[in-house]
Amino acid sequence: MNSLASTFATDPFHARFGCALPRTMRDEITWQHMSWANFTDRFSPATGPLRLGSWTGTKTSGGKIEFDATFGIGDTIIACAATTYGPIEALTSMLHDAGFRIEILSFHQQIIGDETATFVLAENDGRREWSMAIEADATLSAVRAVIAGANILHR
Repeated sequence: MNSLASTFATDPFHARFGCALPRTMRDEITWQHMSWANFTDRFSPATGPLRLGSWTGTKTSGGKIEFDATFGIGDTIIACAATTYGPIEALTSMLHDAGFRIEILSFHQQIIGDETATFVLAENDGRREWSMAIEADATLSAVRAVIAGANILHR
């Protein structure tokens, strides 16, 4: 079996959806026959220090969008706003202001049926981690993948 076929055989995303993970993610992760439940626990944690409450965007003049969000951090709910050209720029600015400093190094999205899978490689203080989210809305998928990355990096 060639190495690509071997990788697909142990890739839980490929086993579930029939399409590959981003090559760089696939190359960097040791799968060891990880189950889908273990995969989602690892790359899309349901718990962590940061929780998304709400996310909205309203177009403004000049092509910018005004984004508003609420986040739960521990027992505290915070409201954030940012006016930018895109949701990830707004989100990373909001997270920075809330003390969750991350840099997005790699960003991949792919359509899987009626949903969008987003994969993010993020870094904080030299530590790099992959995260993932799957949602019907591509923007929400991206937002949730970045939040998953922030939670993984700030455990």
